[in-house]
Amino acid sequence: MRIKFWGVRGSIPTPLTGAEVRGKIIAALQDAVGVDLTDPAQIRTYVDGLSPFVGGTVGGNTPCVEVDAGDTLIVLDAGSGLRLLGLELVQREPFRSGQGTIHLFLSHLHWDHIQGFPFFAPAYVPGNRVLVYSPHPNFEQFFTDQQNSAYFPTTVGNMGGEVQFFPLAEDECLSVGPATVCSIRQAHPGGSYGYRIDSEGRRLVYATDAEYSYLDRERIECCEDFMRGADLLIFDAQYTLRESLFEKTDWGHSAATMGVDLACRAGVKRLALFHHEPTYSDAELLDLLASARAYQAQHPAGCPCEILIAYEGLTLEL
Repeated sequence: MRIKFWGVRGSIPTPLTGAEVRGKIIAALQDAVGVDLTDPAQIRTYVDGLSPFVGGTVGGNTPCVEVDAGDTLIVLDAGSGLRLLGLELVQREPFRSGQGTIHLFLSHLHWDHIQGFPFFAPAYVPGNRVLVYSPHPNFEQFFTDQQNSAYFPTTVGNMGGEVQFFPLAEDECLSVGPATVCSIRQAHPGGSYGYRIDSEGRRLVYATDAEYSYLDRERIECCEDFMRGADLLIFDAQYTLRESLFEKTDWGHSAATMGVDLACRAGVKRLALFHHEPTYSDAELLDLLASARAYQAQHPAGCPCEILIAYEGLTLEL
């Protein structure tokens, strides 16, 4: 499986401000010791070697993750990052000629997880098929309502491509090409679903918009079993531990340290911190990563899991 992140922020799109861009330029120039800034080749080599958090950004688009399982394209959530994925897809076959199929799984129907769909270019190409899945009751109605003429000029039915909706039962598993996709209900206002994708001996678990602060032991163990042995766990780490336990309870999100605990106990190989707080800068997210790794280092269970920050453009092979 090949995984690519197109949107990693939570709650609302958060583009970089001019001041933040300026700060990145200053940081890059301060470290450019020995670089001949009159030589374009040296400048390019230097910039290519910068950390993605200095030479680029974590990103401000809301959740969208591309999963390539052989010739089958699975997409997790339709946040604003879906627009960028769509622009790339229509530049290549089979989507350019209207012969492509996308399997879109929705964690839930909050705006930040569906707002990219009205701008998803492949859905406007006649012949392309977008198959949308969710265990949420009446999800087709709620999903299509955002393109009601009061809110958007084009309805789902008039986009050009074929959009079909497939309700799932809770905890259902289904085959999608060479992959098996299973769902699990998560603690989140209005309900949310995590997904596990198994394909050719590799396992991905997508567990965003889930709160673990006050789950009972039985439910925690159920979640651990769902995540067990994952090659990659994409985990909602929007809040600090204090926020998740005391300040923002019942808001439906978790902390990085909770992800570390679950990953360690479930034998996860890589943990990607995801659904970033919209007010956090890239520097603050790096501090969050450092704290998670420090917590991991003293974890009583012992934990060789690799921890990373999900950022737009990050591509992983499982």
